[in-house]
Amino acid sequence: MIKKQLFKHVIKRIAPVLFIPIAFFSSCQKSMLNAEQGVAMENASDGRMAAVNDDPNYLANLIAYKNSPHPLFVGYLVADGNDPVEASSMLNVPDSVDIVVAFAGWDRDPSHWRALQAKGTKILICTFPGIDAFYDGSQKDTTTTQRTSLSANSTYDHWAKAMYDKFIVEMGWDGIDVDIETGTFGGDAPASNARAVLTSISKYFGPNALAGNLTRAGVKPIYIYDTDVDVAGGSLGYNTIYTPFRSNYDYVNFQSYVGGNRRWSGSQVSDLNPLLNAFERNKLIVLTNGDEFIYPNGGEDTPGGDERATRWLWDIANWTRTNNTAGVGAYRMSRDYNHVPTFNSTRQAIQIMNPARN
Repeated sequence: MIKKQLFKHVIKRIAPVLFIPIAFFSSCQKSMLNAEQGVAMENASDGRMAAVNDDPNYLANLIAYKNSPHPLFVGYLVADGNDPVEASSMLNVPDSVDIVVAFAGWDRDPSHWRALQAKGTKILICTFPGIDAFYDGSQKDTTTTQRTSLSANSTYDHWAKAMYDKFIVEMGWDGIDVDIETGTFGGDAPASNARAVLTSISKYFGPNALAGNLTRAGVKPIYIYDTDVDVAGGSLGYNTIYTPFRSNYDYVNFQSYVGGNRRWSGSQVSDLNPLLNAFERNKLIVLTNGDEFIYPNGGEDTPGGDERATRWLWDIANWTRTNNTAGVGAYRMSRDYNHVPTFNSTRQAIQIMNPARN
């Protein structure tokens, strides 16, 4: 996912505190244990904390929530050195975040991955085809000595399997997020070959993964279609590479950033309504731009950006409830760590989508 400052870096290379909706569990209506810090949010809506260390049902309730039908929250952990190390630590992800996506590096401690997964949170890797992908027979393809030239008929099965072997089999993660926007294809994977790239990935990830291609939990790895393209036509148009293959994807993460230079130019939730026809409601997850969140010193990329990105996240959380879409998320959710309390924007968005009912 090319997001703001990282866009320049990618072009050079190619040319996610506790929060559980308290209404879901009667036993958790008054307090919810924070598994990492031994604190609870007595009132999630105002953020007050109180020490609670003896809830034996906490983890079971958390897993039950994760397994229940509910709007999801997806958070991108960006490990590019521009935020505190703690911000991208998988130990610090709010417990009720459903999916985290590692971007520009990741927390390297496997024990942190396992602790997060033990709470029912899924871990995905974000990939840029223009940087990572290689076609079968490419010079980058170490699985064969039979070299071929790049063409419109090139396939990408060897690369898709390599991604599965590394992130699912070896590392034990849960899926892949494929960045689909202008500038993310190129090299061995030109935009004209996007259909072939995405089709090969579907053999190892997503609902149509071939038999036996499973995570350590015994389920098919998650496959996210991650884009800011809301138009039909062209090699990356949704009618070209989404609609004909929609059954291949678990979710669509749409980059609806109101801050920064984006292809999508909407500014209010009504501008999102066309997405309900372009994609499927039960797969659509709309993202805010966490690049705009505050830095540890209180600075911002753009004046007023923090307030704008947070308000947009809460607006789209309300829009999700109204339109029964799959959920919301934040690119660089990790920067939300800089708020007080930590990850406040994220927790409040989850509260909006999954409100407490006393």
